[in-house]
Amino acid sequence: MSRAIRLHLMLMLLVSSGCQSGAQVQSDPVTLKVPVESDTAVVKRNSTPALEIPALQESPRQGELTRSTDPEIQEVSLTVAETDTDDDPLSPPPGYHNSLNVYETISQSLVGNPTLVALRETENVGLAAVGVAETYPFNPWIQVQATPDQHAPAGRSSGSTYHYVLMMQQIQLAHQQQFREDAAHSSLNSIRWNVHQTELQTTSMSAQLYYTVLYRRGLLEIAQASQDNNSRLLKALTKRYEAGDLSAADLATVRIDTRSTSQQLRLAEANYQTALRNLRNQLGLDPDSPVNFQGDLRDIRWRLPNAETAQQWQPEVYQQQISDLSDDKAWIASWAACRPDVQVAHADIDVASANLNLASANKVPDLIIGPYYQKDPDSMTRFGLRAQMDIPVINSGRPLERQRMAEFHQRTTVWQQTLLRAELEAQAAYERYQVAYELYERERGLTSNELPQELQSLEKQFEIGEVDVVRIIQARTSILQNQRAHLDLVNELAQSAALLVGAAGMPLELMIAP
Repeated sequence: MSRAIRLHLMLMLLVSSGCQSGAQVQSDPVTLKVPVESDTAVVKRNSTPALEIPALQESPRQGELTRSTDPEIQEVSLTVAETDTDDDPLSPPPGYHNSLNVYETISQSLVGNPTLVALRETENVGLAAVGVAETYPFNPWIQVQATPDQHAPAGRSSGSTYHYVLMMQQIQLAHQQQFREDAAHSSLNSIRWNVHQTELQTTSMSAQLYYTVLYRRGLLEIAQASQDNNSRLLKALTKRYEAGDLSAADLATVRIDTRSTSQQLRLAEANYQTALRNLRNQLGLDPDSPVNFQGDLRDIRWRLPNAETAQQWQPEVYQQQISDLSDDKAWIASWAACRPDVQVAHADIDVASANLNLASANKVPDLIIGPYYQKDPDSMTRFGLRAQMDIPVINSGRPLERQRMAEFHQRTTVWQQTLLRAELEAQAAYERYQVAYELYERERGLTSNELPQELQSLEKQFEIGEVDVVRIIQARTSILQNQRAHLDLVNELAQSAALLVGAAGMPLELMIAP
């Protein structure tokens, strides 16, 4: 009995395993062979997240700009990958601490920015389009015709059957396949440069928002210090007023000033929280995320980059064109020429060129050719070859060619104007940073975060009755205004540095001293 039960269980296991193997759907990834070069144009990322724009290399495919990928095969799976539902998409990566500096903030933005994450998915679409273009349109069609009871003689119940079988294939004679591949690769190249441009703008915006948080925090600290000083002064003067050593007018003046600084403190706190929320949204974090941002604008050491001091950062493709290293305009222009949006416009020229070549090739009609088999009603069998071709008399293909030519000239003009705009924007951003840096150099070291000794001596003189309270308030107000002016200057320098990153594509390390 036990042997029969074991045999029954084994049969049930075999049946169940067979059902599972038969019901499983095999989903093999689609393999796309994309020819790439080993030395290709890529926006590199070092350990720090600032973007570098290196030299552009031309691949054998008509000046196509490519990005470093797998040198042999790229696999693109069309199946939807299962995601872990326990992971919170709004939480920071586990490698980050609760306090981020500017480089970690930029890295987090490049990983978690929602717009950038969605845009990166377009590269898979471009890779799939390359796979479609590299697939030759081999799709023969077959035609079968049968006509029974043809010319049935008298006295017979059925006649002969006439039938034929025809198989045809369309053959392209003007290398249209090559031009379609060129267009697909150039379009993929444009998609990748678009991703790089979005990464560059994300880097610039994240740096701007990060420095805004530090600036608002500095204003909050100044407002808090002003409120604390006024509160202590008001408490001391209240005791003196109760003792009869101070007039009511002086006490009212200090009370009004304390109320004003209290309102400024609340406004500074609200602005600081708004800046934090904006930065966390930029990073793709929850608005209530515990991640904080470390640093102080007044502690950052800035420097002015130029062609002489930053030769190691110069794009190699333009190093030979700059003979005078003191020519900062040529140096800035070389950075602007490597900007990703300029490369997008150049890739669009390649797409338009490939489409123009395809339109010119389509003026040569395709050849449709194939064998056929035929059996006549008289039972004669024939084998042969049939071919057909359009006669380009009315539709010669020239209108489409003229359209593609106009598109090519339009894309060329867009590239030229994009390059000009990039040079103007980069030069303006560099000049703005240079002005802020020169002013920063003149004012550096003249401002202290501590209350100066002059104010402390005035407070001592006020305690013994040698000066009135108005002079104390004026001195403290002047000092706080001086500190805020210094913070505004440093914030202008930081914001102009972040804008220079987006306008010229320079890494942030060029402007921050180690």
